[in-house]
Amino acid sequence: MGAIWVRTVKLATISAMIGNVVEWYDFALYTAATPLVFSRIFFSQQHDPFLTQIETIAVFALGFLVRPLGGMIFGAIGDRYGSVTSLRWTLFIIGGATALIGTLPTYEQIGLLAPLLLLVLRLVQGIAAGGEWAGSTLVIGQARHPGRPDQRNIALALSQSGVALGMVLGTATMWGLRHMPEHVFLSWGWRFGFLATLPFVAVGLFLRSQRELSGKETLPQARQPRLMQFLRQKPLTVIRGVGIRLAENGGIYLISVFGLVYGRAHHVPDSLLLAGMTCGLIADGLAMPFFGWLSTRFGAAQVYLAGICALVLLTVPFFWVVSTGQPVAVIGGFVLIMMLGHAPMIAVEPILLERLFPPFCQYSGVALAHELGSTLAGGISPFLATVLYYRTGSVTGIMVYVFLLALGSAMALYRSGMHEVVEDHSSQF
Repeated sequence: MGAIWVRTVKLATISAMIGNVVEWYDFALYTAATPLVFSRIFFSQQHDPFLTQIETIAVFALGFLVRPLGGMIFGAIGDRYGSVTSLRWTLFIIGGATALIGTLPTYEQIGLLAPLLLLVLRLVQGIAAGGEWAGSTLVIGQARHPGRPDQRNIALALSQSGVALGMVLGTATMWGLRHMPEHVFLSWGWRFGFLATLPFVAVGLFLRSQRELSGKETLPQARQPRLMQFLRQKPLTVIRGVGIRLAENGGIYLISVFGLVYGRAHHVPDSLLLAGMTCGLIADGLAMPFFGWLSTRFGAAQVYLAGICALVLLTVPFFWVVSTGQPVAVIGGFVLIMMLGHAPMIAVEPILLERLFPPFCQYSGVALAHELGSTLAGGISPFLATVLYYRTGSVTGIMVYVFLLALGSAMALYRSGMHEVVEDHSSQF
């Protein structure tokens, strides 16, 4: 029995990691390509450069607006037919949309159809991504061993290392391609990165077809998801889940998207910014299992709160060192803020969110809270930061915004009663 459990947990963890690698490889690639490629070949160059930058980031942000819809669609599928069934579809759609982006014609070739097609594929990506994260973490939860909660926390944190690994691969890929001659990179070189997602998708689909994962699922007794019924009894639950998400997701996208915009505004070379972000993400991913282990000693909420405090304290130094353009300072800034400000939060986020919802609507609930948080923080943060910076010429407004995100997450932690267990919910229905 122990050997079967170990194999199932390993398979669930690797499957979750592969899904996170694909999702975040695609999004990191898209993130890096937004200022480096898309603003230059998919939009008219007759506009003011600031307007072109805003248009490109707006398309990036719209991908987040549809994520809650994807969470509801794939969450309902997962609650009714099982997490693995839903996860096969999310992985296939995310990977397919990403590969298709690599085949799109440019503005020069088809005019306004170019940004329109980019937007459509970005929306498709966003809808599928809305169901991926919640399902992949719940698959690990379904493989839990009652006597080893510490192993489960570490497995959940390790699955989140797939987020960092995917972003490392996506950023490093764009960094490597960026070393091509300019005309080669912009004409066809960048496309290789998007087409390279297909092998990851094939491996992920193979893993998610394994009998151990499908056979481990226990479908809810009710054939219809009961998320709305639960929320009528506890209407603030999703709001608390969204609040928990604000600092983590808003913080990482301020660093990874606006960090590039800010660095370019200070004439920092693209290659140095991408190298800094890559090193930061490696440190981020390596630190996550440690913070997962730490949560078994001090509690998930306490570890998350430590990450919130580190994010607030390190944001001002981060932007200052990026503006210097010094290689050691830039790389060190990315490493510190991601390792100490982001890793603690994302490592324990699955634990905090799944505790909010009972098993019969857990997929739908976690997906909805997670993706609404992505929309309100991840999608809006780089867009708002870019507008604030270009309008004021200062990062002061951005500092205030980071503090508000941190305050929202801290309040959600306090109000959520993080010692409450899922079974207490289900007894009410």
